[in-house]
Amino acid sequence: MPASLATLQRALVYLDRDFIADQYEVASGEPAAATLVRTRSPQPGGGLLPFSAEVGAQEARSHPLSTLQMLGRTWPHLAGQPALNPREYAERSLTEYGWVQATLTTFQVRLRSSRDGQDTAATAQSSHFQLHGESLGRHVNLVTTPDAFAPGFQALLPLQMTLLNKFALPVCAYLRLLPAKDHAENWIAVPLVVLEAQPALVRDMAALA
Repeated sequence: MPASLATLQRALVYLDRDFIADQYEVASGEPAAATLVRTRSPQPGGGLLPFSAEVGAQEARSHPLSTLQMLGRTWPHLAGQPALNPREYAERSLTEYGWVQATLTTFQVRLRSSRDGQDTAATAQSSHFQLHGESLGRHVNLVTTPDAFAPGFQALLPLQMTLLNKFALPVCAYLRLLPAKDHAENWIAVPLVVLEAQPALVRDMAALA
């Protein structure tokens, strides 16, 4: 029997709302009520950027279900998706989708300038989430959207500067792997669903069992 909605809710770390809404529409065949709104993008100095359209459109969708309920409805299909193997991924490939089981951590990058062999002040810094695991080969950097996190998780990134010493959470993550790497040759991916690796959920995922 697939995991219950309560189990999914307790395990939820990250959920891309647009992705799960698309999955629900595909799985159910029920279209959302949609509204297209024309937008005009102001340009600095009043001019247009080359090769840029001034007028665009935004789509607002309305479903009778919450995103959590959509996740519950589509979970049997989503849990049946294949595993992702970053070890076999190659540069200049198409993007790939799939599940990985790994440890979610935080990572901070600081760039410093040097003069006469001496480090000076940091010129740039950034914090992001990473996935670690033997099955990944190297680490996988995650490009995340702040409002897709369950409450509290996004706040961990700025805490690396002060309070946070270590963070390591076992998760199952459904990713879109991009043909992009950081300077340490780690792949970059967009997370779509991230759940704590609770046994009831892992059992649903045949590709990770």
